[in-house]
Amino acid sequence: MENAKPKFGISDHSPVDVASSLHSYSRGMQSYYAMKRGQLISQLDEATDDAAVMQIEKDLEVVERKMEYFHVLNNATSTAEIILQSPLMISEINS
Repeated sequence: MENAKPKFGISDHSPVDVASSLHSYSRGMQSYYAMKRGQLISQLDEATDDAAVMQIEKDLEVVERKMEYFHVLNNATSTAEIILQSPLMISEINS
């Protein structure tokens, strides 16, 4: 049985590049949804119709869930980026 070392499956990109891009993307999405949340809260403050209030509250729940997910992704990709940039991992990736 052969024990071949796996190769990174995305051509023209290193694992560090992918982790860095995902980290940047998740951080940007977190900011985007934070602004979206603020907009929805403003709309909620101005809404007078019960149906509109209910819809904004539902939208707010979805946005807050997405914020939580992107927060987790931001932390995870930050950790991956830090680990992949360690001397041991750089040596491993380049070997």
